[in-house]
Amino acid sequence: MKAFTLLGLLAAGALGLSACGAQATVDQAVTSLGASPYLQLHLTGSLASADPAYANAQSVVKDLSLTLDYASTNGANLSAAGTSVDGEVLLDVAGTTALDVRSIGGNLYVELNLAPLASLPGLNVPPGSLGAAGQMLDGRWFEIPQSLLSQVAAAHQPSAAQVARAQSLARAAIKALSTLVEGAPYTSSNGTLTETGTLQSVVDALAPVLGPATGATPPTVSGTYSISLTTSGTTATGGSVTITSAGTSAHPAPSPVTVSLQATAGHDTVPVATPAGAIVVTPSMLGQFSAIGG
Repeated sequence: MKAFTLLGLLAAGALGLSACGAQATVDQAVTSLGASPYLQLHLTGSLASADPAYANAQSVVKDLSLTLDYASTNGANLSAAGTSVDGEVLLDVAGTTALDVRSIGGNLYVELNLAPLASLPGLNVPPGSLGAAGQMLDGRWFEIPQSLLSQVAAAHQPSAAQVARAQSLARAAIKALSTLVEGAPYTSSNGTLTETGTLQSVVDALAPVLGPATGATPPTVSGTYSISLTTSGTTATGGSVTITSAGTSAHPAPSPVTVSLQATAGHDTVPVATPAGAIVVTPSMLGQFSAIGG
């Protein structure tokens, strides 16, 4: 979370949405995401297919939504606030919050509400286990201090060579995708810029980068993608990504699978508040939680 997450968000927006070719409009719209001390993003998804194998997945995706709130703590716009940015992630299940995570001043605050998860099809968790965990965790805020987060991160820190390799691979992949989407045609209608392309073009663009790194032979795929950006003047108000693939061959008839992610953006004055009465997590307590999780 915090500033690096915002930068990642802006980079993803620039990558995915500058594809539309109207570069000045897109650049202004993407810049608008960080041009306020506050930013709210609301994400929903959908999955559509006639294949019954995807029935549970369709219900799960339909019921899930994600809200991300960012707030500058020094009064500057988010793009200029540096590390002075607090963030909150809310995971809702059928309109009820199941997870609330806040990053405030370097500390992490977590609240769980496991009951809504019982309504998700295919969860395969015994109701008794969910209820027992809920009695211990539900409705309680837990604070994970920055010192403990640093300690955990240090224990799982990859080597400098691994980090450098991953960063180099990511930069090359982003450059390949940028080249692909910037050259694709687009349409514009009522403030919405839309670009479409084939999934094979994405595979072909990434093959020179990922092929040597993984040793895998690039597959042949069928399907399409669509990326859109919605604006109000020069302000980004939303966007979407849709991918349609051929689906599984096990189904009696060809059944395309379409997965979509929709996002809306706002800039209301929504601070990220420190929850009262949070239980401070210690290293020994963290070990107990890990044991419960198996």
